[in-house]
Amino acid sequence: MRLLTPKQVNIVDQYIESLGLPVSHLMEQAGRSVFEVVHRYIQEIKGPKGVLFLSGIGNNGGDALVAARLLTEVPEVTPYVIVCGNPEEGSPLFQQQWKVVHTLEDTITIVPDEMMQSNGNLIPSHILQDVSIVVDGVFGTGFHGELPKRIRSIFEQCKEWRSYSDTRTCIAIDIPSGVNGLTGSADISSFRADETITLLAPKVGILFYPGRQCVGHMSIGSIGYPFPHHALRKSDHNWPELYWNNADSLYVEPRSPIAHKGTNGHVYIVGGSPGIYGAPILSAEGALRSGAGKVTILSGINELDALRSLSRPEMMIRDSSDIEQLDGNSTVVIGPGGGRSNSEKKHLLQWIQSVTGSHMVIDADGLIAIASDLLLLKYRAYELGKDDYIIVLTPHLGEFSVLTGKSIEELSKDPIGYASEFAKEHGVYVVLKGQPTILATPFGKIYLTTTGNPYMGTGGMGDVLAGIIGSMLNQEQDPMNAINVAIYAHSRAGDIALDDCGPGFTPTEVAQRIGRVLPSMDGYVRMIPL
Repeated sequence: MRLLTPKQVNIVDQYIESLGLPVSHLMEQAGRSVFEVVHRYIQEIKGPKGVLFLSGIGNNGGDALVAARLLTEVPEVTPYVIVCGNPEEGSPLFQQQWKVVHTLEDTITIVPDEMMQSNGNLIPSHILQDVSIVVDGVFGTGFHGELPKRIRSIFEQCKEWRSYSDTRTCIAIDIPSGVNGLTGSADISSFRADETITLLAPKVGILFYPGRQCVGHMSIGSIGYPFPHHALRKSDHNWPELYWNNADSLYVEPRSPIAHKGTNGHVYIVGGSPGIYGAPILSAEGALRSGAGKVTILSGINELDALRSLSRPEMMIRDSSDIEQLDGNSTVVIGPGGGRSNSEKKHLLQWIQSVTGSHMVIDADGLIAIASDLLLLKYRAYELGKDDYIIVLTPHLGEFSVLTGKSIEELSKDPIGYASEFAKEHGVYVVLKGQPTILATPFGKIYLTTTGNPYMGTGGMGDVLAGIIGSMLNQEQDPMNAINVAIYAHSRAGDIALDDCGPGFTPTEVAQRIGRVLPSMDGYVRMIPL
């Protein structure tokens, strides 16, 4: 599913207007989409049937006014409108709708600014007693910074009003006011919605915390024109193409009914050092549970006995110095538990330098090793790319800080931008783990995965993911789709583990549930439609 930045929203509006389709038509359709969501709630209301629209003076407020007007046709419903700002300073489209609303004062109750001022700039209590739904149309996707004091007070009042009854509902138009549409940063008093109806496509900011906590359930509303992909491709903006990676967008190649361990791929895992033997075992578990034909852990000769004592019988354990040539259809995962001493880093770098005829996933200690020689990373991505093999990096923010030389705080301000820049500069795929997890590709596309939960924040979880990515790269023709499937399957398995085990589930328990997300059915593998 495509995502939009605030700048891209403006580009879309300008493009549609250039076609001769009036922007007022888009507002009319957007307002109707809001009306349909509000009407759905109205049909279930058992209390007062009043609906309060908090309208800004921009186009977001215009959408709210259209919805309020359409509600006048619904029996027994009383629309209320409070304008947060000076209507005379509003956008042209807002003012157009404002004039129309004034012709309907017999059926729409406009709360005058004088009444608000006399009530301490708060919503009069008698109005809140008459409504069961509050609709936020104050600010749109371009909001940044802090909310005005007056708006903060109103939103805090709405939050308190909502808390008194489960029959009361708060709805946001496009994005909750107070949330940054690009970064997800949010004013502490941002509007808290039970449902956000985002128009045309989700805005990237509502997938990031803390803004995501204000969204509630998300639905997508029409603006009367399909998503203009070609318009954004032709524009001169520098932002990459953004997509939401979810079950609806994924496809897993059917597995042949005559598939065997050779065709299902061989995952090699290079790692394992004293005290962290579990890391390569967990990567191997992730690879096996996601359908790898064979899995081999490669480690130092002194580590083999310890690894054998922890491994499953399905995992092969070999001395890393004995491998002269890899099997065909293979992926090498370098780094889980690989160690950070100078000799261990040198060993991991030797593997990064020597792999041919195989995809490569660099994780954990492999990332720390390659951070010292990013020219080697760029060169290896170029060399492997000649034969259509790729390199995938799987850092968390701490490891990405080492790779980029930038602080975690700085990276957190623009994780998409930094991940995209690094991926394009070095010709690699970057899986920046977090909430959401970001997949940045060398050719500018970005995918965000929002499944998963905070109880996945435990040692070893990333090792499982690295193994799943290695396994899926061998099974899928499209590497980008393979990585997206792996990220989604891993995070979704974490959600299933939370349901099954409660907080405190382990990475092994997540790996064991991969089969619940990638079931084998009649010889084919496909995603469960969740």
